[in-house]
Amino acid sequence: MKKGETMRSDANLSSQLTKNALKEHKKRVGEVVLVAISPRTTIELPANLSQAERDVRIELYKKLHSSKV
Repeated sequence: MKKGETMRSDANLSSQLTKNALKEHKKRVGEVVLVAISPRTTIELPANLSQAERDVRIELYKKLHSSKV
């Protein structure tokens, strides 16, 4: 195996590990809802949250990312 092939193989492995981690996280979280924060920003929140809990998390997100929203 050549050096370039090893680097490509490592990148593919890293990509696959990331995809698997995201799949496992989504299994644990369960159903999600997408919430539009701005025209360019959407976040995922657990679907089982009440509207009040969603509002709190959205406000927290906006405070933490105020320069980006």
